[in-house]
Amino acid sequence: MTTLDIDFIRSQFPAFSETSLQGQAFFENAGGSYTCAPVIERLTRYYHQRKVQPYYPFEASRLAGEEMDEAREGLAAVLNIATDELSFGPSTTQNTYVLAQAFGQMLGEGDAIIVTNQDHEANSGPWRRLAERGIEVREWRVDNVGHLDLAALARLLDGRVRLVCFPHVSNLVGEINPVVEICDLIRAAGAYSCVDGVSAAPHGLPDIGGLGADIYLFSAYKTFGPHQGSWRSGAHWRMCCPIRGIISMKTRATSASPRPGRTTRRWRPVPAWLIIWTWCMRIISSPSRMLPCAGAWCMIFLRRMRQV
Repeated sequence: MTTLDIDFIRSQFPAFSETSLQGQAFFENAGGSYTCAPVIERLTRYYHQRKVQPYYPFEASRLAGEEMDEAREGLAAVLNIATDELSFGPSTTQNTYVLAQAFGQMLGEGDAIIVTNQDHEANSGPWRRLAERGIEVREWRVDNVGHLDLAALARLLDGRVRLVCFPHVSNLVGEINPVVEICDLIRAAGAYSCVDGVSAAPHGLPDIGGLGADIYLFSAYKTFGPHQGSWRSGAHWRMCCPIRGIISMKTRATSASPRPGRTTRRWRPVPAWLIIWTWCMRIISSPSRMLPCAGAWCMIFLRRMRQV
């Protein structure tokens, strides 16, 4: 049997050699885990060398884009999902909020969702507030020992339920929920599943592809990584989601995500009206310095207009 080399693992975390932290143990991880040295090195290199807009045709930009693609492809492989199913955002709390807004656009009066009282507020509150839009919110309640009973969920599921949100591991009672069985039950009822994996992922990155969840969220900064939230959205669900909701969120959160057939990004021409407006503002603020330059720019602009 292979023995875990604890000394080697500890050597990968600079915090363990930090004098000011000696003799302490941290049991509350809401602020995140300490980051391991390889991640710190990557971040340091990024801030020193590659903090530029990615995918432009110059070396630092090319390397930045390649490194971002590498991160997405590597993590997707570990999670057993397709690369285009993985997205990054500021945090799981914020990602869940945006997802709830997307579902708010997709659902309407007469539709229902199910949440639990075993969840963290971040995977409960945003969904519960959809009741303000006329969406019915049903609660899958724990029993007297904190357990979520599948028979109770089955009684809540009907043709009106479109989404069920529940935790992989409850941060309240520590129960590990049977995600595969729950997702199978939800899928059979024709609904989507959204799993909060924030309390599960620190104990071992999950096989998300094998769990069968349509949406699975966890926090990279609680798994020795940078301060980001990561989440998986299945292809079938993404096709049904409104563009203004989840698709726009993915564009903002992962603007450098790989696109089929893309090699470099084109430089966007600056509109002529914006150039003229900018120079007018500078002339107003400092006329003696800017008038000669403004005159030259106006001559160039007028000459180009005649050519057009």
